[in-house]
Parts: sequence; C-alpha cells; structure tokens
Amino acid sequence: MADRLPGLGAGLRWLKRKRGDGFVEPLPGDFAPGLYLDLNADVAMAIEAGHIASAEEHYRLFGRREGRPYRVPAAGTELGGGIAGPWTYRYPYRACPDLPPVAFAPPRPGPEDETIARRLIAAWRSGAGRSPAQADNEGMWAARAQGFSAFHSALRTGDAAMLADLLNNLFQSHLAHGIAMGRTMATLARQAPTPFSASWCDRLLRLSEALGLAHVRSPEQGDYTAPLAGALVQQIEPGRLEAELGFPLVFPDVGAPFGVRYGAGILPEHAFSHAYAAWRIGRLGDFGSVVEIGGGFGGLAWFLRRPCRRYTILDLPFTNVLQGWFLLKAGLDLSLAGEPEAAIRVLPWWDIERDESYDLAINQDSIPEMPPETAAMYIARIRTIAPMFYSINQEAAAPNTDDFRQVVVPDLIAQDGGYRRLNRQLFWMRDGYVEEVYARR
Repeated sequence: MADRLPGLGAGLRWLKRKRGDGFVEPLPGDFAPGLYLDLNADVAMAIEAGHIASAEEHYRLFGRREGRPYRVPAAGTELGGGIAGPWTYRYPYRACPDLPPVAFAPPRPGPEDETIARRLIAAWRSGAGRSPAQADNEGMWAARAQGFSAFHSALRTGDAAMLADLLNNLFQSHLAHGIAMGRTMATLARQAPTPFSASWCDRLLRLSEALGLAHVRSPEQGDYTAPLAGALVQQIEPGRLEAELGFPLVFPDVGAPFGVRYGAGILPEHAFSHAYAAWRIGRLGDFGSVVEIGGGFGGLAWFLRRPCRRYTILDLPFTNVLQGWFLLKAGLDLSLAGEPEAAIRVLPWWDIERDESYDLAINQDSIPEMPPETAAMYIARIRTIAPMFYSINQEAAAPNTDDFRQVVVPDLIAQDGGYRRLNRQLFWMRDGYVEEVYARR
C-alpha cells in the first residue's frame, strides 16, 4: 500500500478551503475509525502530526475520493486477491497451490528491555543535540519526526518502560510502516491471509531461482502459467537455501514479526530480500568494513554479521532507535551514538562526514526518496569514503513531495562523474528494482 503522506501539502490547502465552505461528506454506515487508521498508516501519522483532526475528517475530505479502504476487503480470485498488487508475483500464477498459514509472533518482553531502552533514549538525545536544522524536515520520511506521539514522548521524557513496550510490538505497529511489515500489513494478513501467504511463497521462489535451486520458467516455452506441484515450502527446504547462501536463514524473534514458519522459526517476507542482498555482497568480496546508508530496521546488518567485520549503519535518529532495538534484542554487540565504539555501530546520518573509510557502501531503497541535494551529497560522500558502492533502488522518478520528484541513482552517479559502473541487473527479489555495483574512478 503506497505511502500517500508526502503529497499531503496540496490536500491540506484544499482542506482549508473546504472547511471554510462548511463542506461535510457523510460517512459510510459501517465506518470504523480505528480500523481506518489500521489500514492507512500515513493517515494515522498525519493525525499524530496534527495535519488532520481525525479519521472521520480524513475520509470525508480525502479518503473517499482516493479510494481508501475503510474495511478489510475480501480476497478475490484475481492475482493478488485484489489486495496485493499483481506485480508482487514472479509469474502470472499463484506459485504454490498448498499455501502455508501466516504466523504471528507475540511480543516477547525480557529482563534486558529497559536497559536497552535507556541506551536508545540516551543515543537519541545525543543525536538530537547534534542534528542539522533541516535533518528530519524534508523528504518522504519527514512525518516520522512529527508523528508517533507516544514514541517521541517516551524518548523525550526518558520513559524506558513505555519505549520498550512499543518496540516489543515493532513489526505489528505503524512504527515499521515503510520499513518492514507494520500494522496495516498485519491487519490485512490476519483478515485476508491467502494473498500474503502467496506473496511469501513467491519471495521464496525468487530467492530459489536466484540461487539456482529452481528453474526459471519461460513464457516462450511450455506452460508458463501452470501452478507448481505440491507445497513449495516442502520442495525448497531451509537447509538447501542455507547451503547456497552460506549463512543461516533465521530471523530473530524480536518485535513480534509475522510471516510463515520456515526452518527454526517465523520468517518474514522481507527476510528473503535481505538474505539475497547479503549473499550477493558476499560474492562481490570479503569486505572487512561496511557502511550502510539507511539501514531499514537492521535486517541486512543481521544477515551480514561476521566475526571481525566492522559494520556501520547511518540513518535518521528515529530509525536508529528501531535498528538499535532490533539488533540489540537479537543479541548482537553494537554501539549507539555517544557510546564507546563496537564492531557494529548504529549512528545518525550526518556522521557520514567523519574522517573514516570503508571497503563497501550499501544503499537499499532509500536514496531516491531523499531531497535531491541530500541524495547528491550522499553520492559524492560515498565516493570519498568507499571504493565500491552496491545499490538496490527503483528508478521511477515518481513525485516525492509537493516540491520535488524522486531522484534516480544512475543519474546522480553520472552527474557526480567519479564512478564507473561494474554491474547492472534487474533485482531478482522485487520487480521494478535494479541492483548495481559501482567502483570509484
């Protein structure tokens, strides 16, 4: 489900005019405000940021004409069930006729939680005190610095118990929206599990094809649309994947993840893409020092962890909190902003200006969403600090905010002039994405 919040500015101007006209649209009789916010994460964020008064107001003035869901749709027979986009699937058929059930992990609080939360609060405050004035106020992720009142209240007031309680349910809350899973996806997966199970199986199939464990079908040869025989999760066992990957395909039981039970536990759909990227990076070289620009929730760092490897994540302070929680609760030894440095570091994005060097820089699905000036700064700085750059990004150049469109990584690279491209190919795991490897000239 697309994040519509970046285009909210023009809508708010329209809203002011409508309020002045006394315009009121009636609500559907079965409209439930809580469910509407469950299904529309960006609306929930907009309300918390003070842009919209309520779920009811948003639906009357925007949601109806945007076709926003206000009740859980019933899965249909079409590809994606009318819920997941048809581009989700590798082939024009449902990959696995025997779909596995979707499993939901409960929050698992532990005795270490408040200690971890206090470290996150201290690191967040350390970063907030050094933040450039414009750091969190531009681009698609600006709403994260303005919404989530309980989350930010816990950080500001030092309420470690509240912060730990929120983060223990990370992957089934709106805190994970746009990063992984989240409350909207969890709501839909509970109410209409078939499309999500099929999507999970599709990612398993894609990874298996990329690793050479499954053949790639051709629309020019044979029956391209026939479903696979039997259960995909039984045909492609975890041991076979792990033998090819070279590391365990296991996801930590942290933050209440949901997905399908596979191997040692619940494996979320996002884990396949992170595992693939970690495998590809392993084929590029044995990098002793890695920096990831925008680390999501820390999934790639989890799969790339190695003894004696130095790994640094640079991201927004908001996201640093999520990354720190995930990786610390998973049992990794890492340092946060303001702490004595460990082999794994989670730091605010402006620490890219440190006088440091790395063997490899990585960016997945975030540079296009940055303001153009910020994105260009990253491209120039990556060239300075790392001789090799691995990118997985889309190139749609879609509207980002009211002020600018998304950028395109190869265009930024060409404008910079300091790179040579070593490899470019379609991303196996997600249609519309490209993976590239660049070297410094």
